[in-house]
Amino acid sequence: MSFQLEIPKDQQPTPEQEWGFTIWEFIMGNLWYIIGIIVILAIFFYARSYMKKH
Repeated sequence: MSFQLEIPKDQQPTPEQEWGFTIWEFIMGNLWYIIGIIVILAIFFYARSYMKKH
């Protein structure tokens, strides 16, 4: 006996049904990692532009 949630064939699955989470849940759960990546990229691009000027 199987108790899986079946999606009707004529409907597309919602993001929650397809992935198990929404994009906003992903962003809020990984906020510090995203901020860290943005800071590292900002430092990299600043250093790159600084080295081109000098």
